[in-house]
Amino acid sequence: MVALANASPMGFRKNMPETDAVLRAMTNDGAFRVVAARTTDTAREIVAAQKLSGSIASDLADLVTAAVLYRETMAPSLRVQCIVRFEEEAGQLIADSHPDGWTRGLLQSGSGDAPPDIRKTRATLQMMRTLPNADLHRGVVEVPESGNLSEAFMRYMQLSEQIVSMISLGSALEGNRPACGGFVVQLLPEASEAEAAMETMTKRLEDFVEIKQRLQDADGSPAVLVEQIFEDMPFTWLQNSDIRFGCQCSQLRVMTTLSVLDRSDIQELVEDGEPLSMSCDYCGATYTVEIAQLQGLLSTS
Repeated sequence: MVALANASPMGFRKNMPETDAVLRAMTNDGAFRVVAARTTDTAREIVAAQKLSGSIASDLADLVTAAVLYRETMAPSLRVQCIVRFEEEAGQLIADSHPDGWTRGLLQSGSGDAPPDIRKTRATLQMMRTLPNADLHRGVVEVPESGNLSEAFMRYMQLSEQIVSMISLGSALEGNRPACGGFVVQLLPEASEAEAAMETMTKRLEDFVEIKQRLQDADGSPAVLVEQIFEDMPFTWLQNSDIRFGCQCSQLRVMTTLSVLDRSDIQELVEDGEPLSMSCDYCGATYTVEIAQLQGLLSTS
């Protein structure tokens, strides 16, 4: 994470690489802060790893952006997870965001043949983050019938975190101008005349409810988003951080998972006489466990 407090807005924008990143800024009067993210490359890699297209791909991309913004807003140094859980055993979407910058996503298919449609199947949004004392903070809200994850995210912030936030998520994955991203704008406790300030900002952000076109026009740039939101309002850049598609899977984690199996199950795998091949549901990486390694688990169990 890089501090930008002394950087001029225009100078910073010129030096902003066209890669996925999160930016923070605050109005100089202390009334508002904004957290804006470009998640284009991360979302596209996640969607490709999951072999998704159409509306379910856009929904997962929006959830990935929500996870990034949630972590950066509420717990920058902690891992968070966001889950859209569909009713009628239709499956769920999962997005993880880690303080090191890696982010991943997953569709766990349900009982239906086709991917679930958040606009046709009732769903809940669950947001989870680890607290500094290692406890887990969890909040659940219903996704509106429209399937709008921005509204669900705002509802969560209001009900579970008790923070009034204005949020917009957008994903354009197809065509020659892909762009994914979003923002969170919050009224700060130090704001004078808070009610009037919130009314002004709410009206201003009416033009940002649907931001897909804005993201495409600006290549998803979070710097451009911030400048548009705070237009004619003096503000200061605070920090930026990079994000990327990544996963925690490893050969060691595979072995750790196998080590908790019953001894009889491991023995059965050994007797099959073939190396065990396992793949990660998130990133698709494949790991091979040789017979000797399985026998080693038997000797230590």
